[in-house]
Amino acid sequence: SVSALGNGIFMLLLNLFILARGNDQAFLGLLMSTMSLTALILGLPMGILVDRLGRKKAMLLGAFLSIPGTLLLTLSSEDWPLIIAAASYGAGNALFMAAGPAFMAENAAEDERPTLFSLHSALMLIMAFFGSALGGSFPSFFGRLLHVHPESATAYRSTLLSAEGIMALGLIPLLKIEEKRVSGANPGGNAFHFRDLPLRRDVFALLVPEFIISFGASLLIPYLNVFFKMKFRIPDSLLGIVFAVSQLLTGAATLLAPILAERLGRIRTVVFTQLASLPFLFALGFVPSLPVAIVAFWLRAMLMNMAGPIYMTFAMERVREDERGTVGAMIGVAYSIGQSIGPGISGLVQRSFGFSPLFLTTGATYLSAALLTFALFGRAEHPRPCAA
Repeated sequence: SVSALGNGIFMLLLNLFILARGNDQAFLGLLMSTMSLTALILGLPMGILVDRLGRKKAMLLGAFLSIPGTLLLTLSSEDWPLIIAAASYGAGNALFMAAGPAFMAENAAEDERPTLFSLHSALMLIMAFFGSALGGSFPSFFGRLLHVHPESATAYRSTLLSAEGIMALGLIPLLKIEEKRVSGANPGGNAFHFRDLPLRRDVFALLVPEFIISFGASLLIPYLNVFFKMKFRIPDSLLGIVFAVSQLLTGAATLLAPILAERLGRIRTVVFTQLASLPFLFALGFVPSLPVAIVAFWLRAMLMNMAGPIYMTFAMERVREDERGTVGAMIGVAYSIGQSIGPGISGLVQRSFGFSPLFLTTGATYLSAALLTFALFGRAEHPRPCAA
């Protein structure tokens, strides 16, 4: 959670810093794409590495890749090292994405896992909110302290360095963690091969709903701020409040997911919350009232994001302990593939037809993913780990 606080500040202001140092939007887009593509390309190898190296060592390695990457992004006076830095940051994040779920699944009892995954997700959202709130005031502080303009590269650089210091503090609790080694783990083993991937039908089934949801989300969700500005002409100050409240409410709602999972079962909770979000998605898109749209935006985000930690808990219990890192990475890659396809299509649709087709398509993908999840796993709430 300490690292999430620093990362919230860093990601809030990184793009403003890149522009303030004299780069244009095209170069900024190249950096963002480099981060995402690195995580996508390295996702599976990193997952296999996590299962061979161990969860704690993998998370430490991820930190030692991402934190120097952020420092290079902040301190380099040349442009080309920033591409290397973005790749290093993406690689570090790929390791964390693969190791984190497996580590939590192995260090909690079965009945504790839904609560742990949901609590972790909620804490990340809440700390990211506080990071964004704090980060917005830091450039003004450093502007006054250093006698520079608050929107100058110097003020932004100082803010980012402060964020990186906070991220580094997150290494302290990580270093103190005592890892529970799983049977079958192979620390220091031979080099990994793609034949090590658990390419079974049950694993593939876990990936498909995530891909469908990520594709549908990428068509619309990253552009909801643009939707609010275009349809309702709201000022940036109100837009910021709307999105900040959404983060807090989503974090709080995530904490309720384990209670629902206890009553309904994990898969039924995932399906119920995803289906329940659909009326609010369509109200957001088609009701011409700003108050209704804001409330629908909040409720949609709360319901849809409750499902994620519960589904990941189920996925981690669906496979053997020694392959959880790999399967977690495979789920991340499936999600990343969907995320990489949708934005380009969305831009073309927005330009030609507006947002209405996007709301309909996103709703259709969410409905399809929910029904497919129930069809695949509705009768398998507590499956045994599969044999090799």
